[in-house]
Amino acid sequence: MVVPVPVSSRHLRDASTRLVLEHLWDVDEVTGSALIDATGLSRATVHDVCEGLVERGWATELESLRVGDDHRTGRPARRYAFDPRAGVVVGVDAGQHRISATVADLRGVTLSRTVLPVVPVRDGTADRRLALIEDGTLSALADAGAPPGTVLAVAVGVPAPVDRDGRTTFRDNPFWELMNPDIATHLHDRHGWTALTDNDANLAAVAEQWRGHGATARCQVTLLAGERFGAGVVDDGRLLRGAHGGVGEMRYLDLVDGVGSATGIAALVREDARAQLRRLARGAGSSLQDLDPGMLEATHVLAAARAGDPLAVSVVEHVAALLARVVATFASIYDPERVIIAGAVAESCEPLLELVRSDLDRYVDPPGMEVLASSLGRDVVTVGAVKRALDHVREHALEIQPAGRPRPSAPSTPLRAQGHRARADR
Repeated sequence: MVVPVPVSSRHLRDASTRLVLEHLWDVDEVTGSALIDATGLSRATVHDVCEGLVERGWATELESLRVGDDHRTGRPARRYAFDPRAGVVVGVDAGQHRISATVADLRGVTLSRTVLPVVPVRDGTADRRLALIEDGTLSALADAGAPPGTVLAVAVGVPAPVDRDGRTTFRDNPFWELMNPDIATHLHDRHGWTALTDNDANLAAVAEQWRGHGATARCQVTLLAGERFGAGVVDDGRLLRGAHGGVGEMRYLDLVDGVGSATGIAALVREDARAQLRRLARGAGSSLQDLDPGMLEATHVLAAARAGDPLAVSVVEHVAALLARVVATFASIYDPERVIIAGAVAESCEPLLELVRSDLDRYVDPPGMEVLASSLGRDVVTVGAVKRALDHVREHALEIQPAGRPRPSAPSTPLRAQGHRARADR
C-alpha cells in the first residue's frame, strides 16, 4: 500500500509562489484573472501570492483597470508586473588579456559594461587577478548606478576547465590554476555576493543558446577560437560538463594528425602570416608588408584575404584546412547540428569559414552540419555569464531577498557563497 506523503502548507505556498513568479517574470504586465487562468490557482491564492511578491520586492501592483464595456460599473481588474530592477546580476569574462564585466537587470537588459586590460608583467599573480575581477565588477556597477548591495548573483567565466563546484581540479597546468583562483570565495568574503565560476567556452555556448545561433539548435558546439581553442557542448538542449568539467577541453588536438595543438584561429592566422612575411622578399606584392610585423593581427590578415592579397589568402587556406579537421572531430564525437565559431575573431572569419564548409563534407557523415560565425562578438562570454547568473537567481528566487527589502519573517535557508549547490547545467 502506498502511503501518501503529507504536504505542508508552507510547501504549497512556495509552489504557488514559484508558479506565479515564473509567469510574471516573462510578461510585461498581467491581470489577476489572467494569472488565475495561467496557473490554475484560485483567485484568493493568486492575489495573496502577488501581495507577498509585492511586499518582498519581486513585483509591483499597477493601477487597476475596469473590466467590461461600462467603465463606471465594471469591476476593477488588479494588475501586476515583475520588477526587473529588484536587483541586478553581473556577468564577468575574466580572460587572459582583459577583464570584461556587464551589469544587467533581471530580464537580461544590459545596464553597463566595463573592460579592464590585463598586463601580464603587472597582473600575473592570483591576488592581482582577483583584484582586477573585483575592480571591474565594481566599476560596472558604478556606471549602472547600482549599489553593490543590489547584486543578486555574479557569474565569472575563466579560460580553464571548471567542475560543478566552480573549481579547477586538473593539476597539470599552472596556467589554469592562475586563471581560476578561488574567485567565488573572494567576492563573497569582500561583498557578500553569491558568485558562480564557469568555463568561458561553456558560457559562450550558453550565450549562443540564449541569444545566438544556438537558439534554434538542440545540439550545438560553440568553439571559442582566439588564442587557444575551447568548446562548449550542448546536447539536446543541455550543457555537457563531464566528471571534472573537462568536456570541450582541446588538449586531445595534440594527437590529431594535421592539427597538432590547441592553438586558436587568431594565433594560427597571426603566426602563419608573420612567418610567411619573414620569408618574403621586400616589395614582393603583399599589402601586409606595409604593417609592422609586431603589430600584425589576425584581423589584418583576414581583411587582406577578403581583398585578394595572395599571402593572406594562402594563410587563410592553410588555417581553414586545419580548422576543418578540428570541426570534424566534434562531428565525430558529439554529432552536433551546428558548430559556432565565437569570440572576437568571429567578426572577421567568414572567408575562412567558407573554405571550411567546402572541405568539411570530406570528413563528416552525414553531410550538412552547419558552421557559422557568432554574431555576439567579443562579448559572448559576458552574455553567457549574465544568463548563468539570471538562471541562478530565477531558480533560487524564493531563497533570495531582493535588494533594499526587509527580510520576511520566516526566511528560507540562505544561499552558499559559491552558489555551486545550484544546478550547474542551467
